[in-house]
Amino acid sequence: MNLILNMTSRADRRLAAIATTNGAALFYGFGNFYALAALPDLESMRRVNTLKGRPLDQVGSVTTDPSRAHRIFDWDGLDRATIQSVMAEFLALGPIGFRGPASSIVPEHLTVVDHGIRTAQLIMPGDGCLSNDLVGEILDLSGEELLFITSANTSSNVSKQAEAAHCEMRAIREEFGHRPEAVLIGHADERTNRQLYPYHLPCSTSIVAFHRGSLVLERHGSLGVDDARAIAAAHGLELAIAPGAHERQPVRWPSADALRQYAA
Repeated sequence: MNLILNMTSRADRRLAAIATTNGAALFYGFGNFYALAALPDLESMRRVNTLKGRPLDQVGSVTTDPSRAHRIFDWDGLDRATIQSVMAEFLALGPIGFRGPASSIVPEHLTVVDHGIRTAQLIMPGDGCLSNDLVGEILDLSGEELLFITSANTSSNVSKQAEAAHCEMRAIREEFGHRPEAVLIGHADERTNRQLYPYHLPCSTSIVAFHRGSLVLERHGSLGVDDARAIAAAHGLELAIAPGAHERQPVRWPSADALRQYAA
């Protein structure tokens, strides 16, 4: 069974970075829960989709470190200063996703065309997460600008159940620890780490889109709609709610013990 590396250890982060650069599937601490990332090439995406039990070419999201985040989007015709200020305020709180016009560095297999606009979905853990250092090291070692990222769980195609947004590394180890292509690096104290994100639930990230001239909450997940609206309003903007975002994403716990610990 795979060893769980420690996110707070620089040496362990280095080991995880080297493994990911060499093609491993990275299960890692991401804000108040866990995510799964890999190199952004098509074959890596397909390997991770196969590992999860997803369709081979199912499109995922991208992630990067804070210094490279602005490179993900094509800012032509957008109010870049305002949008980046909004993004910065969201990221100061914790994990969040943004969808906007994709720049040329984003591979086609990690984009979706929406109303004729080629878009990318950027998911980040927030400014306070040590995984930013880990991702930055992977990008430096690999020469890439971004990584492919998805949820750290078995697909509902296989499990026939709702996919869990894992907040415990032990549950991930039970699912994937026997796989030789997996590298696991977790928070040293998961409960204490979750308490660093008082505005967030451990579920799929909320996603804010800006590619059609306005801010739209496309997925109502980890960050509540009222908090998201307050950030938009602070910048003189309204936050529209997409039809699919009126109902918040469910919090799915891998065990009753995890729920009790989180609520304590």
